[in-house]
Amino acid sequence: MLLLNFYLRIFLITLFTSFNCSMVFSQQSTMEITGKVIDAQSNQPLSGATVYLDHTTKATISSDSGSFVLKNIPSGNYKLIVSYIGYNSAFADLSENNIPNLIVELTPGVKLLDEVAITANPNWQEYFLLFKMFFLGKGGQYCTIKNPKTLSFDHNDTSYVLTAQAGKPLIIENQALGYRIYYELNSFVHYAGRTSYSGYTRFEEMTAANSKEQKKWKSNREKAYLGSSVHFMRSLVNKTSKEEGFVMKKLVKANLRKSEENEFKSTDTIVTMQWNGRNYFAKDTTVLSGAGSLISRSKVGYDLLYPEELPYDSVVTANLNGNYKLSFNNSLFVIYKKKKNVTSILTMLTPETFVDTHGNLANPQAVLHEGYWATLRIADQLPFDYLPDKD
Repeated sequence: MLLLNFYLRIFLITLFTSFNCSMVFSQQSTMEITGKVIDAQSNQPLSGATVYLDHTTKATISSDSGSFVLKNIPSGNYKLIVSYIGYNSAFADLSENNIPNLIVELTPGVKLLDEVAITANPNWQEYFLLFKMFFLGKGGQYCTIKNPKTLSFDHNDTSYVLTAQAGKPLIIENQALGYRIYYELNSFVHYAGRTSYSGYTRFEEMTAANSKEQKKWKSNREKAYLGSSVHFMRSLVNKTSKEEGFVMKKLVKANLRKSEENEFKSTDTIVTMQWNGRNYFAKDTTVLSGAGSLISRSKVGYDLLYPEELPYDSVVTANLNGNYKLSFNNSLFVIYKKKKNVTSILTMLTPETFVDTHGNLANPQAVLHEGYWATLRIADQLPFDYLPDKD
């Protein structure tokens, strides 16, 4: 338990994860996705394969002939996932301008992990508790992993690096939001207060025991949505960010010399991560109350947050095809004024990415989230096709 207490202190002090989002907004047009699943070696059809759009509730099963159809999908950008027991999962990136009739070839995968061998690890239970803490997040107390013994762990007692693998998709029941989540874990690493994980997510609506529970789920979903990165991106595309409570400011991540007067240190700028070969370091953020000129008195190691609000067109621009381009220099410091102390940072990892008319990112890995958005883990996430009530 000493190891658990060590990690718990880190978790309470500082949280970080990469969080990549694409999302679906209002339905103005729909599309149909069709295809066939076959064995890559024999070319024979595979029936019963699970076909779904990543991070949504949109899913189906391939027929006896291997065929599948996903109907009435709001036009946008998606990642299609195909999984089948005993085979490696396959994926395809789709957009409303590129919807081919897919032929998905699956290759046989490695033998599933033996649960007896997994649980033979004398520290398995302790590692599992750590995994739940970092993977599920603060809302993990309301979640149950139904098949925990599919997980195996590796821990370095010197460097404190914890990694996890799963032989089958994790089945997670979220009693707070009313979703059953199937998560295909591709990677999980926790090291020195940093958490990085990736995988594919399929959501299913759970059946409420009564109307009281259904109302609770509805209320909790709305609370989870408001102020989230999904909410922000949708409001950005629809030019309603300010009306919906978001404020954007320019953040320069650099060691700068500045005035110590009227400064505010944000506690939400958190920890270090390497992403696409680039290192991001923990630094305090300073808000200047003046016009933003740098003054001679020095304090090294601070990021600089400018007081002026950024206009919409400095972040997103429209093109002739009805799509939008997300592109900005430095970083965005985003404040959500309708919740207390909700601040986040958005940094672009590529020069730009396109966003469709529904607010769906063409490249979800083009942005890095820090602050409040980085603390939201699996237990706090909603499917991308979730829509709050208009009122």
